[in-house]
Amino acid sequence: MHTLCKLPFFGVAEVSGADAAEFLHSQLSNHILDLQPGEACFATYNSPRGRVLANMLVLRRADCFLLVMAADLLEATIKRLRMFVLRSKTVFHTDSAWQVYGQSGADTGADAAALKFAAEEDDNGLITLALAGGNRMVLSPVPLPDADCPAAAEAWQAAEILQGRPWISRPTVESCVAQMLNQHLLGGVHFKKGCYPGQEIIARAQYRGQVRRGMAVCRSAQPVAAGSKVEADGEEVGIVINSAAHDGAFVLLVVIKHGAAGKALQADGQALQTQKLWFETEAAG
Repeated sequence: MHTLCKLPFFGVAEVSGADAAEFLHSQLSNHILDLQPGEACFATYNSPRGRVLANMLVLRRADCFLLVMAADLLEATIKRLRMFVLRSKTVFHTDSAWQVYGQSGADTGADAAALKFAAEEDDNGLITLALAGGNRMVLSPVPLPDADCPAAAEAWQAAEILQGRPWISRPTVESCVAQMLNQHLLGGVHFKKGCYPGQEIIARAQYRGQVRRGMAVCRSAQPVAAGSKVEADGEEVGIVINSAAHDGAFVLLVVIKHGAAGKALQADGQALQTQKLWFETEAAG
């Protein structure tokens, strides 16, 4: 197992108050009321049109919740959530001291489709979450020494990509509905819970088979930025969600039209070699 490395991509918000659980449950795609202290889940925060504004890891502690998401989305996401607090006894803090670290090369971790999983907290307040595929996410209430290692952080991100686990950031806000981002496969959407922003559209897309784009793992010789257009036959067919260096090249998570599977793809002038599809090509239409 590798040592801990800081993951500067992520930021943490703290949510507390007597109504925090009910409020988050009303706003996010997963069943937050099912979480017990020491448990976590993935969830999305969506626009009324069902487009993902942020995806996150939600962790319940005895006295608060921690929301882990892309650092460049933290302030905007929490600002929007605060707009709907009204009389709810819910308080958000984005200036907490929590730091996010990663560890790769671990065991297989949680079931990929689990709607919730364990968050183990030690006597020093260090919280460890074993993610499906071997990555671990570790939250620390204080900075850890000797943990700045960009190469290890890049390897952690590459492992996330190879698992088909995307992380929305500022360039990709509102680019996709949850299913395009594998959230239905990663335990990020609870289809039997009540209403939340975008719920009707997400449910309709799931049950009526209206999702026409899905996730693919691709490889490129050079880096391609998140938010870059993916093209095939001279037309736009998708978007790059994440990318990271891997084995002398780069791996990317992209969302593409089902009908573009098998075509020659490129982004930012780079040829993309498709390595894995997270959807059935028979669904193309």
